[in-house]
Amino acid sequence: MNIGFWNFYNFYNKNRMLSDSSSIVGEELAYFIVHLTRQLRQLGHQVATIDMQDLGSFDKIFFLDYPTRFNPYFRRLRCRRHPELHLVLIEPTIIRPDNYDLRKHRPFQTVLTWKKDLCAADPQKYRLYHIPNRVLSGNFSQVPFARRKLCTLINSFMVSDRPNELYSERTRAIRWFEANARQDFDLIGTEWDKPLFTGRLSVLNLGIRFAYRRISWLNRLKVNRFPSHIGPNRKPKHLTLHDYRFCIAYENYIETDYISEKIFDCFFAGCVPIYLGAPNVLDSIPRDTFVDKRNFTTYEELYRYISGLSENEYNGYCAAIDSFLQSSTLHPFTAEGFAETFISNYCSPR
Repeated sequence: MNIGFWNFYNFYNKNRMLSDSSSIVGEELAYFIVHLTRQLRQLGHQVATIDMQDLGSFDKIFFLDYPTRFNPYFRRLRCRRHPELHLVLIEPTIIRPDNYDLRKHRPFQTVLTWKKDLCAADPQKYRLYHIPNRVLSGNFSQVPFARRKLCTLINSFMVSDRPNELYSERTRAIRWFEANARQDFDLIGTEWDKPLFTGRLSVLNLGIRFAYRRISWLNRLKVNRFPSHIGPNRKPKHLTLHDYRFCIAYENYIETDYISEKIFDCFFAGCVPIYLGAPNVLDSIPRDTFVDKRNFTTYEELYRYISGLSENEYNGYCAAIDSFLQSSTLHPFTAEGFAETFISNYCSPR
């Protein structure tokens, strides 16, 4: 079988996402496609992005996120009976609301999604998967408890005025620590020191970020907006997390079922996440592996709790994390689990 892929973000096309796991927004977020490509080729299938071959040569084509009606490949393909078209929904509602307009799903034979309600309503059309992660084994921190700083937040600076966004909640956490426990907190990431718009003008930030990356003199513009900011992360994230007991690991927004890499990045580093995001997170992640922000009314309460934990109590979280990582419950959230789901739904050995 000849299988084609197309990513909404053009950075990943021209076969790049098939062999290069790097991402424009995080570490190795494209690894699950690299791993899937290896598995498909081992089974005897051909794999390419659809800009590298004639469209008629493919048996099945998978669009990663809705391509929009302006996509030239999609416009040509939706009028054909061959090849089969399938959709993989990755970006959440806050980023791509058009992903979840059910009318836009009509040209696709099936839709792979992390939204359980869609799968329950129409299990023939919608197939369930979980946001996959690259498992990093043996990376638990060897830094002694007493030498690890209390807390960090590792993200790029983001703003939004959409409902249920958590960018502003990250900022509230940062401001509390800066005002009350600066010695116990580090802010790490890009663009926290860059001039960006807030509120309704935040829609312009995508273009501004692009300009910062392309125009060298603009990139030198700095503002000291966040005193706790110690700079961008200059080494693999899990190695940075080794130096901290806790990491504020908030999703970009609140939506049922959406559990991204943020909590798993902490798990793989042996750092305890302080999590806020999917309301039903406990359906998938054991409660004793993370600090649930919902249990604390104020950041003062949260700080009092995490700063008061003894080494033995902290190690209890680490033991629970290790147990979870060794369990079969983790598997659906791995690149290997995604590959198994994909192959069982769409492929078979030749």
